[in-house]
Amino acid sequence: MVMVSALCAASAFALMEPATPESQGVPSEAILKFIDGCEKTFDAGDLGAMHGFVIVRHGKVIAEGSWKPFDTLNETHMLYSHSKSFTSSAIGLLADRGKIDLDERIVDIFSNEVPAKVSENLAQLRVRDLLTMNVGKKDHLLRDGGDWVKEFLSKDFFRKPGTGFKYDSDATYMLAAIVEKKSGMKMMDYLQKNMFDQIGITKAWTTCSPQGIPCGGWGMNMTTRELARFGQLYLNRGDWDGKRVLSSDWVSLATTRQTWSGWQNVGVKALGEGTDWEQGYGFQFWRCRHGAYRADGAGGQYTVVIPEKDMVVSAHAGLGDFPKELDLIWDNLLPVLKDAPLAENPSAQKKLADRLAKLAIKPVEFARARKWTTPFEFSLRENARGFKSVRFDPKDGGGCICTLVTRAGEQKFPAGTGEWQEGSIRIDTENYEGLGAYIGEHTTMASCGFVTGGFHLKAYLTGTTGYLEFIVKDGKLTGQFYAMGGCRLESK
Repeated sequence: MVMVSALCAASAFALMEPATPESQGVPSEAILKFIDGCEKTFDAGDLGAMHGFVIVRHGKVIAEGSWKPFDTLNETHMLYSHSKSFTSSAIGLLADRGKIDLDERIVDIFSNEVPAKVSENLAQLRVRDLLTMNVGKKDHLLRDGGDWVKEFLSKDFFRKPGTGFKYDSDATYMLAAIVEKKSGMKMMDYLQKNMFDQIGITKAWTTCSPQGIPCGGWGMNMTTRELARFGQLYLNRGDWDGKRVLSSDWVSLATTRQTWSGWQNVGVKALGEGTDWEQGYGFQFWRCRHGAYRADGAGGQYTVVIPEKDMVVSAHAGLGDFPKELDLIWDNLLPVLKDAPLAENPSAQKKLADRLAKLAIKPVEFARARKWTTPFEFSLRENARGFKSVRFDPKDGGGCICTLVTRAGEQKFPAGTGEWQEGSIRIDTENYEGLGAYIGEHTTMASCGFVTGGFHLKAYLTGTTGYLEFIVKDGKLTGQFYAMGGCRLESK
């Protein structure tokens, strides 16, 4: 631990500069195995795919990459619940400045929004309870177009606050509302001024509620490099290159176990037992095995901080079984880490550099570049996302133009043959984001091809975890919108 601490202190000068893995005590072969594991575990089909990652050791970036057609190192990507740790950090900034008391009652902060009759449990709800997901509220998820603060306060608080963990993204929305009320600023502006500018986060943005308040528990978008900077700030206990951004007291409170957690089993009572969801919960951070903690978003949006190893791993992905992503870190990286530098390995370093440069998800396979002149079109069965019809028109040079009728009207995007082609699509019409909505315009990267007996098109929405997929065979269409709140798609 003395060696790790000394290296950490030395790395504070020149944070986030690139370095060879071996210079930071990591074999390049281990990172190659990590990449192999990512690609073997997640097949870019129904299991989803990794989109990008950054590995930092002793404050140095030792490996980073993104699988084309994604470019998560430079372009923002949705975070889902990873957003919660940023909202928590905004509360931390207020606490450090004496602008909020964690034991302050929510009914006092929102005295003008409380219902006429305040239940005993609601009256006892504190900021601290929101941070630890010990709210005691029955209903989950604000979705409607009304006032989300008033809706939250009108819910049934069936359990005494502070007495039991229940994951609740609505609680984090309330934290975002508190940040704006206490700071007198928009939350993202407050974070930008007091944190992001100091640590080099420049592209962050968020979706909001109908009242213009950040969703808080979801909705933020950043690059993977920016997530790694956030993780390094917490690894350095709130210090950034000698400048204090967050107090070390806040970092300790936020990242240590404040409450027992458990995705289905709240009864785990010994650290290390159970899964990475049963190690306890801090202030909108999850505890992990191996003495680590993480910011965590659906689909595999992670910033994993491993203090005992002086390491940060950040990642974006679009996965179903995303707990396996953590196992890839534990199994491939942790066992081989050394405190002291290793002998340089130019051969392995070159192999790693070549591999990182060529990371890619293969376009849709095709048996031949078939010439076709007649478009085909399908009306779709009623589905949860409101997709009405889809049409495929051949285009010069191969590929097609896909026309999809959504709630937002007729949308067109190109798909290449043997390559990904860029376009855009609008799916939902709302200007606020209930969890799982896809508001606004999204960049698409799509490919298509004819295989024996049919036609296949896939379109990634590259700032998100989602994709569209269509398969035409024997005159019928099947497919899916793979996303939170996604759906199967079938022709009538």
